[in-house]
Amino acid sequence: MVDVVKLTRVRVEEAADALARGMLDEPSGRWLVPDPTELLIVFRQLYANLIRLALDEGRVDVWGDPFVGVAVWLRRPALRDPAPPDGAGTRGPSDGIFPALAQDRVERYAAVIQQLRERVRPDEHAYLDTIAVLPAHRGQGIASRLLEAGHAWSDEAGLPCALETETERNVEFYRRRGYEVRAEAPLPGSGLRITSLRRSPGRRL
Repeated sequence: MVDVVKLTRVRVEEAADALARGMLDEPSGRWLVPDPTELLIVFRQLYANLIRLALDEGRVDVWGDPFVGVAVWLRRPALRDPAPPDGAGTRGPSDGIFPALAQDRVERYAAVIQQLRERVRPDEHAYLDTIAVLPAHRGQGIASRLLEAGHAWSDEAGLPCALETETERNVEFYRRRGYEVRAEAPLPGSGLRITSLRRSPGRRL
């Protein structure tokens, strides 16, 4: 019987590949790197870094073998003092991965996410950084099961959950699973709006 399982370190690259392929049709990715072949390469590197970070600072759940669904959660601390000048000591999963021509867009995207974090999730929380299911396997409840596993983990820790998305379809998906819209912001130059949602700990529908 297929069920959600926690990822082990020996299969990071497999999970990163599944996540990259599952995220290829997301609008923000296509805006950041329009060429799908280049985007897939970038995403594989990005998600491998992100997954390794989450294995240290959160959790990564997968579905299927080979993997067809992946959810990456980070346990985020409360915002404290301002970051060190020039970003010292603040390297992230995306550093040095995106092509030079995309850097301005990456910075704009990061700035909007930071603004939303300051407004919606300044406290300690479980952050759903990324969740994806391969297109051929969508509509089978896999994303919902992955969410449930993350919610059980965050509820046990007494933490709210938070995430961002840029499609109305996704907003409605999360609303039906206990999330509330808390803020929206335009992504300059993209035609997209990013919506920040939050779920209270222990919330039941």
